[in-house]
Parts: sequence; C-alpha cells; structure tokens
Amino acid sequence: MILAHRYNYPEEFHKKSLSALETALGQAQAYKSRKASDPGPGAPTDVRYDSIDALDKQTIREHFPDGLVPGGRNVKQGLLDEEIEYTFTSGTTGERVINIWNQDWWNRSEQASWKLNSHLAGLKYPQKEAKLASSLNVGISCEEDLPTESRIVGDKLYLNEKISIIQWQPRHYERMIRELESFKPAIIEANPSLLARLAFWTSDRGIKPYSPEVIVFTYELPSEIHLKIIREVFGSPLISSYGTTETGFVMQQCEKGFLHQNLDFCRIDFHPLKKEYGGPELGLIYVTTFDNPWNSVLRFDTGDLIRLHPEGRCVCGREHGLIAQTVEGRISNVTFTADGEPVTTLTLDRAMSEIEGIRDYHFEQNSKTDYTLILMVSGGEAEILRKSRRALERIYGDSGNYVIDIVDNILPGPSGKFRRTQTNFEYDFRELLE
Repeated sequence: MILAHRYNYPEEFHKKSLSALETALGQAQAYKSRKASDPGPGAPTDVRYDSIDALDKQTIREHFPDGLVPGGRNVKQGLLDEEIEYTFTSGTTGERVINIWNQDWWNRSEQASWKLNSHLAGLKYPQKEAKLASSLNVGISCEEDLPTESRIVGDKLYLNEKISIIQWQPRHYERMIRELESFKPAIIEANPSLLARLAFWTSDRGIKPYSPEVIVFTYELPSEIHLKIIREVFGSPLISSYGTTETGFVMQQCEKGFLHQNLDFCRIDFHPLKKEYGGPELGLIYVTTFDNPWNSVLRFDTGDLIRLHPEGRCVCGREHGLIAQTVEGRISNVTFTADGEPVTTLTLDRAMSEIEGIRDYHFEQNSKTDYTLILMVSGGEAEILRKSRRALERIYGDSGNYVIDIVDNILPGPSGKFRRTQTNFEYDFRELLE
C-alpha cells in the first residue's frame, strides 16, 4: 500500500504509477495471470496495485528473457544493437536470476538518487569512483593479480578482482592504499564489510588512507561495527544506497541518516508485519520501476524489511515520497527468540556493535532454542565472550543454548556478500505478514 496518510506524493508520481501499471498488465507476458485480479481502470490506482500479487525471482526466471519486456521490443535485436545485455544478480544459488540490463536507464536512476543527499547533490554526475566489492558482485574477476590499468574502466577503478576476501594478502591491502592515493576518486562505492577490512588493516598499522568526498555503501546491509571503523579511518561522509539489480536505485540515505524514495524512478508499496511482530512500522517493500524501456517491473518483492520514518517529513527538508528510518535486513534472515518472537538482523547487529573488540560476526539459529555465534575479535577474548553471551540472552532469552566461538576469519557466502544472521530450520516467514 502507498502511505498517503503519512507521506506526500506529487501528481507526477501518480501519473507514472498508473502508466507503469497499464504498461505491465497490458504489454508484459509475465503479468497475464495477475491481470485477472485487477479491478480495472474504474478503480483507484492504489487499490489496483494492492490487488496484484507481488513479483518474485522465480517468476522472473520462468518468463526470462521476454516476460518483462514491454510489447514491441525485440530482445535479440536489443542485444545486437548493444542497448541491453544480460546480467546475473549476486544472490545465493537458489536466488540468482538473469536480468535484462539497460545501462542508460541504470545511470539515469543513479543520477536521480544523488539529489536525495546533499553531499552527492553537490557533485557533477558522473564522478571518478573507486569500487570495492567481490568480483562476483561487480567489476573484473581474475585469479591472478591484475595491474591497475586493467582494472580501470572509464572513470571507474575496481580495487579488487578476487572472488573471496580469503585471497587478500598484505600486497593487496598495500596496493589498494597506493591506488586510492594515485587515482584520487571523488567517491568510493563499497561493500561495507570489505571496506571495513581495509580500514581495520590500515588502523592496525597507523596508516592514513586517501579520503574521498563521499563513501557510498551498497551490495549488503552495513554493520554498525564496520560503519564505526570506516568513519574513524576515512573521515568521509558515509551514505547508504538501497536498491536491487531488478529495480535500480530505490532509496538514498540523506545527510541526516534517513532513506528517501527515488520518486522519479520507482514506486514503493509497503506491506507491514503483524502488530505482534513489529508492524505496522516494520514491513516488506514491493518496488515498481518507472520508465525502463526494457523491463516492466511491477511490485517486485525485494525481500527486505524496512522500518518507516515515524513522521511525514524529514529534518533534511525533503518532503516527498516514502521515508525509511532503517533497513533492518532480509526477512529470510530473521531469527527467533526462544519464545518465537522474530529478531531482525539489525537488532542483533546493534547489540554486537556495543561490544568493544568485535570486528565481525556470524550468527545461526539451529533449532528453536539452539544458537551459534562466531566472532572475529581483536584482543580481550574472555570479556568479549562474556558480553556476547549476555547480549544474546537479553535478545533471545535465558532458556537458549548458546555456542560462541572465536575464529581467525569469517568469509562471505556463495554470493560474495556477508549473511550475518540465518535460521537453519523451516518456517513460513509469510506468517509474519499482516
């Protein structure tokens, strides 16, 4: 649902919402089965949206490559003309999807999102960027070390060509520091957990790295632990950019720390959790894209939980569109207290970030009362173990069985991204929804 009672939406947004709906239902094959539930043009646009089932990755897979393409466009010709290409999302094996990628639309979506943060709005688009992420997510992949010139594409420098952080040796950290100093990017766009590894490495050695005008986080939910060390080491403004491969740039964090909807390029429908589980302020979002000539994405279920900004206006002064207080993590990564209450990834992360000395962690729930926490730490192990157990007991209950281990390294999952929390038994997360 659109939260018109709380947030303001300009007239142009409503026109784009209607156009996107009519285009998807009238021209894209993947929505033929959904068209039957549409009450039709006589009903309010928001009512029509609410009547249509969300789009998931399985549906995209089933209808690839033509299913989301508006009528009149030919995928084969688009590939030949280099208007589009195929790209993979970086999810786990079961979540990976091939998408049709239109670079021009993606760039325009990103440029529009920059208006939502004063640090980015003051820069001319595009800017020199250094990107730090797993090569599974972005950039150039190679087992061998590539020279700098082989990792520069246009105005982008890809700092890492390795699939996994386990491949990083001291020479790679040293190379990144040198390249940042010589390339002098205006922006570092990074997977926050990887940039934190670089920040911890430089901090341990008393090295002061080059500081860009802004640091933009994407690819994963930033941990408060990592935000703290990156802020200390680099000193640059930190901005979280929220989006997906399927939907482009959906929300951008403003200079006051809240996430604002990229109104020119998407519609966000909010689906709250049940009141006993955190609703109506906490819920899922379904995203519809605007003006993408090659993809009609209607009510795409991102799988992410957001917490709404409690008021209709942000202190930054931006008045239009949905405003989120936080992204709390994926609903599939929710864990549960011993009494069955859901716990978001962000809830646990805040508790872990209060314990001095933790550098990274991974938490798994193996049964309704059995939990495992693994930690990367820097000294003070006995005290960290004691405080970690107390934190888990406060969140999950005294009746839980907790195993806590300290390890030398914590690695990302098959997607190249870090999954900080997970539940290892079957549950229907849809039962959490209103």
